[in-house]
Amino acid sequence: MEKYSQTELEQATKKQKAKSITFRFILALVLFLVTLYVFVSITDEIVLEHENGFDQNISQAILSFVSPFATRLMETITFFGSSYFLFPAYLVIIIYYLFRKNMKMALDITMVGLSSTGVLYLFKEIFKRHRPLDPLMRNVTGFSFPSGHSFSSFTFCGLLIYILWETDIKKAWKILLTIILFLFAATIAFSRVYLRVHYPSDVVAGFCLSMCWLMLSLWILHKADKKPFKSARV
Repeated sequence: MEKYSQTELEQATKKQKAKSITFRFILALVLFLVTLYVFVSITDEIVLEHENGFDQNISQAILSFVSPFATRLMETITFFGSSYFLFPAYLVIIIYYLFRKNMKMALDITMVGLSSTGVLYLFKEIFKRHRPLDPLMRNVTGFSFPSGHSFSSFTFCGLLIYILWETDIKKAWKILLTIILFLFAATIAFSRVYLRVHYPSDVVAGFCLSMCWLMLSLWILHKADKKPFKSARV
């Protein structure tokens, strides 16, 4: 009887895990489809059809917050979305996992980082949208759509969030750190609009494209290896 009960317990545990995986898959699929739809809508209506009401309304609202102090603050924040910060940040994480002899983890992070850079520049070259004409920052070059800072920041923070939830730390800490990382990326994205080096639609599209590409990358890694980011514990 005891053996039978143990078997039933194991089966119930397996069913619970299966339900959890199914729920996570459905949630990820819904998020993917929603963000893809928003990205396509922005691309069609704003970038291609030049419907600028969304960008104009938000940009106009931000004007009331402009001040010398806020501008200096935004210039500092926007640095964390640049390659000058993100490249060393990726490198530190990769070296950490190499030091831990986790080649699979280091390779996965490298692939996500490199592929996301290629995707970003591909979309910029496809649409070739010019930046706003009155930026608060100098020496900002390249095309505007989608926002590279927004895309790269959400990709990096999203990757950290994924790794975070694969660790064994308490759930409360996972939730708190997830919120902090998301707000950190969102603040970087906002700084690009404040500094008038991107339109609001650029940063929203950057977020949507980042989520789509990150989820697609993780799905591909999952198919390549049934346990992506294996042994991600820190």
